[in-house]
Amino acid sequence: MEYELLFFTQVSNESKISGIKKDLEEVITSSGGKMSGDFTDIGKRKFAHPIKRETHGFYSFVRFSIEDKDKLPEINKRISLNEKIMRHLIVKASEVGKSVSERENREANAPAPETKTEPEAEKKPVEEKAKADMNELDEKLNEILDKTPE
Repeated sequence: MEYELLFFTQVSNESKISGIKKDLEEVITSSGGKMSGDFTDIGKRKFAHPIKRETHGFYSFVRFSIEDKDKLPEINKRISLNEKIMRHLIVKASEVGKSVSERENREANAPAPETKTEPEAEKKPVEEKAKADMNELDEKLNEILDKTPE
């Protein structure tokens, strides 16, 4: 199955990006993966909010294939341990470029798992109590206050 790895690093590491790419390539290949192509640099981008006190990051991505998808957690863990990489994301290459609504539509069209439904109990009509009139409340309050010993 083919996957895409997107990552970003601090802008100060931009000059070290080739070493970071070699590290990532080693992580992927040592886990049984195969690089589908070269890394593609997206470049410097501004974050939506500061991450580790940084406001910009240097983004790059690469596609790779791996037969045993059970190796993905190991790859994720090893990439997470790399201090030069601030964040990363691995997704199926077939999902790249699809909008969220397309994925939701595909999931919605998938057959739903069978669920057991219990017959609905008869719904009892909710009896609404009539709201008390303010005058009635005043009278009841006066009665209570008159009964209390002073």
